Amino acid sequence: MLSDAFLAAVDPDDRLRLWQYLLDWSDPAEAWVASDGGTVVGFSGARRLPAPGSPEGHPPPSSGDLELWGLYLLASHQGLGLGSRLLTAAIGDNAASLWVAADNSRAIGFYRRFGFEPDGEQDVLAGWENLPEIRMVRPARPVA
Repeated sequence: MLSDAFLAAVDPDDRLRLWQYLLDWSDPAEAWVASDGGTVVGFSGARRLPAPGSPEGHPPPSSGDLELWGLYLLASHQGLGLGSRLLTAAIGDNAASLWVAADNSRAIGFYRRFGFEPDGEQDVLAGWENLPEIRMVRPARPVA
């Protein structure tokens, strides 16, 4: 979704600062990793949104304040069940929301399999080459 030039220009120190912010916050985000032979191949993370909604100024989602803030896997490790395990580790069967690139049909399909649907909220990440994104929400899933 992002250009090679954009990705090549990503500063690892900026990413480190983001992770420190997420994990050192007064109500820290939680994160899980998937590894293969000691190499991290993916991660997921969840956090509680500050009241009254997301920091981007959107109205609070109907699903409550739990947000899946990230779920990423290397392409080489997609389709192996790791994504579902990372999703479950991060949010279980709880009601939750997430933001996903609007053109990422594969990710949108993945989240739909877990009960997420777009709720009409949209945003554009100006600092990420004006990447359009949508919010998806799901109610709590019944325990089987």
